[in-house]
Amino acid sequence: MTDKELAYSALHSDRDAFSLLLDKYREPLLAFVLKYVAIREDAEDICQKSFEKAYLNLAKYDPEYAFSTWLYSIAHNEAIDHLRKFKNSINAVSTTTSPDVINTVFSDTPEDTVIIAQSVSEIIDHIHNLPEGYRRVAELRFIKDYAYEDIAAELNIPVGTVKTKLSRARKILVECVKDKDHGSNN
Repeated sequence: MTDKELAYSALHSDRDAFSLLLDKYREPLLAFVLKYVAIREDAEDICQKSFEKAYLNLAKYDPEYAFSTWLYSIAHNEAIDHLRKFKNSINAVSTTTSPDVINTVFSDTPEDTVIIAQSVSEIIDHIHNLPEGYRRVAELRFIKDYAYEDIAAELNIPVGTVKTKLSRARKILVECVKDKDHGSNN
């Protein structure tokens, strides 16, 4: 069966048909999403959400176009949403007196999608290179978007300690971004 036939069958309650599409596109879609999102677990989550959205919206699929194009479009949008959420998470917790430091790393224009992905990847690298005392707290907050209370529970430390470590981690990250920005201007 073709992708279009499988999509039509899946639309008419044939779960096996959609499973075949899922099996066919799971790895290629993951490779596609990994171009935008550096963390494999996040990319896998994005793929899962993309397949769920595709399944729930099969009635909106236009068989005039390739199923793969439609699916990749959904995944692209999910990846961009993920990157924006990450950007907003970084901005929301920023304590720098110059918020432009973080904003210069990210852009809201669709044309800069690749730059966003590269910048997010660089910030993630900076987080992974933080001193050990701050690394795990920063990963949980900035990458996984945990609440302060959830971080405290995960690491078995007081919420106040979480806030202090995040404040210090943010200062280090801002300095890393400033240093990189100054280094590229030389």
